[in-house]
Amino acid sequence: MPALAVKQSLAELLRGHLAAGSPIDALFDQWRSLEVKIAHDPASFAQALDDAARLDASAAYAAIAPAGSLASAVVAPSGDLAQADSLFIEWFGHPQDSLALRRLIRLAQKQGQVSGLVETADGRVIAACAATEAHALRWPLSADSRAQMQLPGRRVALLGFSPSRVSDLAARAGEAFGLTPLEARLAEALLDASNLAEAAQRIGVGRETAREALKKAMRKTGAHRSPDLVRRMMDLMSGMHAPIGDVESVLRDLFGATPAESRVAAQFAEGLTAREVAATLGVKEATVRGQLKSVFAKTGVNKAKDLVRLAVEASSLTALTQASETVIESIDPEGRLRVFNATCGERRIAAVDYGPRGGRPLAVFHGFSVGRILPQPFVKSLQQAGFRPIVVQRPGYGLTDPARGDVLKVGSDDLATVLDSLKLRKVDLLIRDGATAAGLTFAARHPDRIGQGVLLNPRPPADIERSYASPIGAVARVMLKHPEMIAALAEMMRRQTRSDLLARTLRRSLSDAPADRAAVNDPVVLARLVRDAQGISSRSSRGFADEMAAYVRGWRLPDRIGGEGWKIVYGNGLEWPAADPSIWAGLFPDVQTVFLPDAGFLAYFTHPEAVAAMLERN
Repeated sequence: MPALAVKQSLAELLRGHLAAGSPIDALFDQWRSLEVKIAHDPASFAQALDDAARLDASAAYAAIAPAGSLASAVVAPSGDLAQADSLFIEWFGHPQDSLALRRLIRLAQKQGQVSGLVETADGRVIAACAATEAHALRWPLSADSRAQMQLPGRRVALLGFSPSRVSDLAARAGEAFGLTPLEARLAEALLDASNLAEAAQRIGVGRETAREALKKAMRKTGAHRSPDLVRRMMDLMSGMHAPIGDVESVLRDLFGATPAESRVAAQFAEGLTAREVAATLGVKEATVRGQLKSVFAKTGVNKAKDLVRLAVEASSLTALTQASETVIESIDPEGRLRVFNATCGERRIAAVDYGPRGGRPLAVFHGFSVGRILPQPFVKSLQQAGFRPIVVQRPGYGLTDPARGDVLKVGSDDLATVLDSLKLRKVDLLIRDGATAAGLTFAARHPDRIGQGVLLNPRPPADIERSYASPIGAVARVMLKHPEMIAALAEMMRRQTRSDLLARTLRRSLSDAPADRAAVNDPVVLARLVRDAQGISSRSSRGFADEMAAYVRGWRLPDRIGGEGWKIVYGNGLEWPAADPSIWAGLFPDVQTVFLPDAGFLAYFTHPEAVAAMLERN
């Protein structure tokens, strides 16, 4: 084949898939010749990959919204209300009674889709969107609203988003931060109360009691001022979608504030006084007060925390209506979300604690793309064996903030922070495939905190990794040879989170082991894996990119690790490069090696009791 054809084919194929919103399919289609084709012209492929990483969110990106936070309605071509769910009526009443909604409807008929602010029946301001059929059928409309939009005639859908009005979401956020019932009720009241005194009155406590509860709530959440507490609560309540845009850009893009007004208001929303904002920006205090007055007039609020709430909700609604798909997230009853603070509240660490509190603590390390949510049969098997499984999301994954510095060391110390916060001295470890470097770094940095340890399909250092004949193996080798492509490849993959794309990717990447193939052919298992993958990478691709970069830069097995006993467990249905016990002989001279019949990467799904048994003490 002529060199020119080889050089062009993969990059052009990748760009060709952009139109369909599925550039990742190009990698799977060409994986057998991936490395050869990239070697001919890495610059061309890198540019195509960068184009794919900037893929329009409306093509393949899935946003996630919490249940109960959305209200929808449909206006008929005549202008009459064709349908509205009960929450929409509760919030807004009839669209014809609202000047703001009537204006949005008119603009949507001309422009296709518009956003704006609408005052509710009880006087609060909520972000809302209006759109015609071409745009609105992507939205998370109720079944009745969707059916109405598909009827003949030019109809307009209306969508409001206000998680701050959902008590269940506030309670869940309070529980995640470890707030007491009083602190959680106060934090919820502060979401829309005009001041602390009003919030205290709403929950029936005195002002001094409320002030003390506020201090404790801010300490637990890492907030420095009450607007910051509102921001942290709202960020947790608004769903796991693309990162919330900063207040400055939201004010400028959605509310029409000038750049100068946006800068001032963003500083004010962080809790600074007008005098402090003036000193920070080097302008007169009178100028700041004038600009704040203008922003409050444009947004319809007059408090910093209200500005934060509205900015978060408005930017979230924009993400929901611009995405290719919106997934409604229900509260997972099987595990308790917890959020902890590292480095004086500057970073957030998320974990899912499956309990029970009296069980033997087991840190379960998730993989690169799945494993944040444990399947119920596996949780049950672990609990019956006496364990308390805890999945700590590593830096840059899920709700955990990215690392500043060495990602493996930061992730190791994050787990230690979680254990300290839960008052747990020692922990057993279950380290899965892509988490091998992260798990062994913890075992080396905190050797006295480890009980039993199990490596499940461990990944060896890059310098001894063997050839792995699969699409994932081919992509991994490309990253090893071309580390400059890691960030773009990670971001491209992150944006391929539409449910059908993820389902197809999972089927194609988990095809080696018979048990894995059977698992992904089960609609229930596949749906759970898709949801897990969406949540673990929805906010950032930094986790995957940073860990892969650390691996490529030369991660080595540590000289010494802690632990009372270790096992290495392989799924013998895999052609896995690490399935050679001699690789680990130096670190684990007396290690017990076990092969699970037919198992693959999803052994915790397909062989839950067998994996749990591996953790039994020797």
